Formats: sequence, structure tokens, C-alpha cells
Amino acid sequence: MKTTTIAPFALALTLVAAFPLAAEDPPPDFDPGYGDRFLQTASPLVNDQGLLQALFTHRFNQPVNEAGGNNLFGLDSGANIGLGLSWVPVDRLAVEAYRASSGGDYEFALKYTFLKPTRELPLAVGLRAGMNWLTKYELDEKVGGFGQALIAYTFAEKLTVAAAPTYVSNTPLFTDVWNVPLMAQLRLGKGFLATGEYVFANDDLPDSVGQWSFALEKSVWRHRFAVWVGNSAATTVDQIMAADYGGGVTDSNLRLGFNIVRQFEIGKKP
Repeated sequence: MKTTTIAPFALALTLVAAFPLAAEDPPPDFDPGYGDRFLQTASPLVNDQGLLQALFTHRFNQPVNEAGGNNLFGLDSGANIGLGLSWVPVDRLAVEAYRASSGGDYEFALKYTFLKPTRELPLAVGLRAGMNWLTKYELDEKVGGFGQALIAYTFAEKLTVAAAPTYVSNTPLFTDVWNVPLMAQLRLGKGFLATGEYVFANDDLPDSVGQWSFALEKSVWRHRFAVWVGNSAATTVDQIMAADYGGGVTDSNLRLGFNIVRQFEIGKKP
């Protein structure tokens, strides 16, 4: 009985003693490049403490091949427009709010970075949890929760591969949805990055196809701009994971869009 009692206690002490070492920040000169998000999907990282970030996303709904030159390849069409804010009140913790015009979809989330990457171990791990509120759709249940495990690994300080296993309790058409977005990013030099994302098709949605997107991004001091192409205009967790944006993502036709990110320091660093 004594062995059974002491062993868990000793293990707990070991974990507590080791935690401060695991929580130490990496050298400040290491930057994997991807910031706090990829294209639609969050990364494991949060911004520096005290930073307020504004996010603007724009996804044109009309495919390029349907629009043609007369509609400027879809730029004259309607769009799913998103506005977001995130703030880092304490180290490693981000508070996020975002609204997409599609469905009047509000997304509120908390994200915590458990492991920051270093040159010696370029692995990042985080968790993100929150809720979506579809204010414009006529649904019996307009609110749903979600949770994401966020993992990214950077090879040779150039290529990052990442995954975000995600559970969503409620989407426009489905409940209890699981999916795993995959991301890859290549640093091209001089602040340019090439980023791709892929989300698997929904087997329960007829004619569903995988959602793909790609962007060429330029990053400068506290500012990022990305020119985006993809087959789905969805930007919120609930409308991405079940592939039910706009009634269902059922084609791979190319659409255009862009992301703009701007950061402001509103609090002093510790």
C-alpha cells in the first residue's frame, strides 16, 4: 500500500520540478516564420505578451473559371469577409475573437502554447478551444464548441509541417465532427513565405471534396499580407471541419482571396 501511495506522489513531484524547465522561453532570435496562424488554421504559437493583433480575411465566392474576365475572375462577386482581434494578456495565452460574414459566424477562442520551438528542438505544441455562434442561419442549435491540438515542426529553419486534430460539436449541417487539417510552409527568404493547407473531405456529405488552399505571403515588422487561392471560402472552424460551407464544398474550382494581419503593442513586455 505504501508503494502504491508514494509512487504517484513521487511522479507528481518530478513533473512539477521539470515543468519550469519545459516552460522556459527559447532564445529570442529563433523564429519559425509562421506566426500565430497559417491561412485559415491556427498555429501552435501566440504573439508576444502585450500585442493586440487585427486580422482581415477576404474570400471571393465565385470561382475564377465561372467568372471570367468580365467579372474580373471573381473579384466582382460576393465574398466571405472576416474581421478578427487577438490579444496576449499573459505569456503564452491568446484571447481571440473573429466574425465571418458567412452566417454571421462569431468565433471566440483561447489558445495556449505549451512548447515553443528552438533551434535544438524546432517543435511547437499548443491547444485551442472555443465556440462558434451562427447568428444568421435558421438552425435549431446555433452555438457549438470546438477543441484543437496544434502541432508544428520546422526542418532546417525553412520548411514547417503542421497538423491540427480538431473536434467540433456543432456545424451548419452536422454534429460531433472530427477532422485533421494539414499545413506546410516554406520560407523563401526576404520575408516571403509559401503556405498550403488541406482539410479532408466529409464522407457523410454527398460529393464532398477536400478543401485546399495556397498563399504567397510577405511578412515585415508586425505586418503580414497574403495573396490566397483555394476551393473553399470558409474561414471559421465550424464551417471548415465538416466541409459544409455554403451548403457543402463539392468542387475544386479555384477562388481568390487575401489575408491582412497587423499588430499593435498595447502593453509593456515583462
